Amino acid sequence: MSARYVVMDFETTGINKYHDDEVVQVAIINQDDEILLHELCCPKHHFSWVDAQKVHGITPAVVKNKMPFEHYLEQIISIFEDYDFIVCYNIAFEKGMLENYGIDVSKYQFRDPMKEFAPIYGEKSYRGGYKWKSLTVCAQYFGFEFKAHDALEDVKATRYCFDKIQELKNHKKQLQEATIDNWQSLFRKQIINNGQQIYDNNSVDIIYQEKQQIVASVKGSQDYLVSIIVEQGKIKKMACNCPYAMRGNKCKHMAALLMKINE
Repeated sequence: MSARYVVMDFETTGINKYHDDEVVQVAIINQDDEILLHELCCPKHHFSWVDAQKVHGITPAVVKNKMPFEHYLEQIISIFEDYDFIVCYNIAFEKGMLENYGIDVSKYQFRDPMKEFAPIYGEKSYRGGYKWKSLTVCAQYFGFEFKAHDALEDVKATRYCFDKIQELKNHKKQLQEATIDNWQSLFRKQIINNGQQIYDNNSVDIIYQEKQQIVASVKGSQDYLVSIIVEQGKIKKMACNCPYAMRGNKCKHMAALLMKINE
């Protein structure tokens, strides 16, 4: 049974989660993109937020007749209790804001795609480990277009990226078990069918082959390079420079090369 989770995002009067900044917009959706809560909120103690307004565009006039964020706390807690875990991009900020409003975050399980995405993007930090990347960078990596710094747009982008990250993790697990002989289990049926068309058109040319690595040029409206690394009959890594594969997907060009290998 698939996990049930929610994705949450705030827009606020500032970025100081440790003191008195307040929420001016909240959005929560579930794993199916169902909107559970989406509201503008009027802060109780802030009457202007010039710097934050430049980022998200929410003015005091827009929220002056709205309910304060406190009005939705019971609803938020009820939502949290109905789901398995909560997803937020850069979770430390949202957790800090929730704590400021008196919610005991220790009761709930949180997941942060920002931390999970860092090793996928792979930019090293001078401190060791990997640099954290913004939601905008993460969404661009996976090919998702959205309007950043709108809470509802942000949760939709976060949900999409979170699912893509989990697909990549599952892909790595599948690769550990996949062999040259059962490679079809790695691909969706439509991808295999598209790969079959490429293979039938004799569009796959192997340009490099050694014991562990095979590299091919796949011809079409645009040529792409595909690389597959095999150790003791097991597929260890596949890569292609087509846009679909660059977003972390298994593509038709990979499938076509595997058909060529199994001739």
